[in-house]
Amino acid sequence: MRNVKILLLLLIVPWLTIPFVGRESLKRFMPAAIFIALVTKIMDSFGEKRKWWKFYHGIFFNSMDFLILGPYMVASIWILKMTYGKFLTYFISNKILHFLFILFGLQFMGRYKIFSLKKLSNFQYWITHMLRALVLYAFQFIKESLQKPRIRLD
Repeated sequence: MRNVKILLLLLIVPWLTIPFVGRESLKRFMPAAIFIALVTKIMDSFGEKRKWWKFYHGIFFNSMDFLILGPYMVASIWILKMTYGKFLTYFISNKILHFLFILFGLQFMGRYKIFSLKKLSNFQYWITHMLRALVLYAFQFIKESLQKPRIRLD
């Protein structure tokens, strides 16, 4: 039962910060967050089949879905809001955040039977996170490059 509460908290609490992002930033960065959530889900399924990691059963779906739809999506929006347009700041911030997650978060995830690494080392797992960070930034960059400038008729 404790696991269920933690999974629900992981899903709900990050979304409580979204009003502080702002409506325009949410509209601007939500497509990238959805895209990277889908990429992450595909990578997670692939990694689980290769036994790189193990996800435990959650409520209705596996525990990783709670992480993807909660902290991962919301953190993607926040990191883009705070650092987009400053690639070096974005990249360094991601390196630090992912390092801290591996240092502290993996123990928490294992202790509460959310997920654990199997055939992947911490460093290899960190590399997968950094690759996803590059994909996230690239998606946002391409999206904004393709958007037509809006002409305001005031």
